[in-house]
Amino acid sequence: MTAALPLAGLLVLVAVLLAANRLPACRRVFRWLPIPLWCYAVPMIAVSFGWLPRGHPVYRSVTDGLLPLALALLLLGVDLPSVARAGSRALAAALVGACGIAVASAGWVWLLRAQLPAEAWKGAGALAGTWTGGSANLLALRTLLDIPETIFAPLIVVDAMVAYSWMALLVAASGYQDRVDRWLRARPVQALTRADIVSRPIPTTPARDQAVALVVALGLVGVARGIAGFAPIGPIVSSPHGWTVLLVTTAALGVSLSPSVRRLGVSGDSLGYLCLYVVLAAIGAQGNLEALRSAPVWALIGFGIVLTHGVILLAAARLLRLPLSLVATASQANVGGVVSAPLVGAVYHHALAPVGLLLAMAGNALGTYLGWLSATFCRWLL
Repeated sequence: MTAALPLAGLLVLVAVLLAANRLPACRRVFRWLPIPLWCYAVPMIAVSFGWLPRGHPVYRSVTDGLLPLALALLLLGVDLPSVARAGSRALAAALVGACGIAVASAGWVWLLRAQLPAEAWKGAGALAGTWTGGSANLLALRTLLDIPETIFAPLIVVDAMVAYSWMALLVAASGYQDRVDRWLRARPVQALTRADIVSRPIPTTPARDQAVALVVALGLVGVARGIAGFAPIGPIVSSPHGWTVLLVTTAALGVSLSPSVRRLGVSGDSLGYLCLYVVLAAIGAQGNLEALRSAPVWALIGFGIVLTHGVILLAAARLLRLPLSLVATASQANVGGVVSAPLVGAVYHHALAPVGLLLAMAGNALGTYLGWLSATFCRWLL
């Protein structure tokens, strides 16, 4: 079978899911079962039923080819300088929360190591990355650490289940914020009394800006692949593709410090997410439903990680006298990312919506590195 047919199948599936995501009738379903989960699960089911060919080499080619491009497009628009607008207390909360996720990921995998495969330390890194950055970081770490499908498949399900359960808990806690703030001895947040914190503007995305962003991203990917061919291979970065992902991430963040590049990056976001969803569909087509048998133990690990994260964050909040509103916003920026963090922040106070967005953007920039460090630490423990 030629590569055109399975590739066309993946593109059609992604197009159908994106169209369904826009339908009002499907809004509730996609709110709790987000589109990245569907992009992964539907191709895996299609392969299991024979609707798509199993083991076709085009799936791996799509993954290796499009993932670095998706990461470059998504990271070009990260506005790292504006993260400082969130204030030192918000940054401290987000940093404590991210470190809590990274340490708890390694710790829980170590505690349950008897029920896990030998390379479970890679799963610790993946969970730490996705819950400090997002789905793009999860996919980056899959390539960077060469995570086996038996470990990666349950993580997709656990990621959605745990993240949205945690979001529901944080929203429910908003009704008790006065009591919790008294226990935390919280001081007011300056961001709630001034209007100089603004979210990243979402301008129109003319075709020219998208084309230039695509050219810049392709240039970064080409340079990264050239350097990756000479990089050393080891247990942590186990392939040239892994090095490409790491180098593209670093290079994109470096050039995003330029305001003109950031403006182009915002225009390239839509292309970046499209590439990301196609990559996720290609990874799903390489999956196997049998791998989900280990989902219960990974679910236990996932809930253990976010609960540990919550305890650490509350302890830090009491020490630093941070209010629950800021703690919840920072926590959702860690676990949920750029889509849900502003929503949780707005539940507590409208001025915290842009704070949540900025903190989530910072997590998106750092998630791959923190996941890599967590995996390294867990491997040392094991």
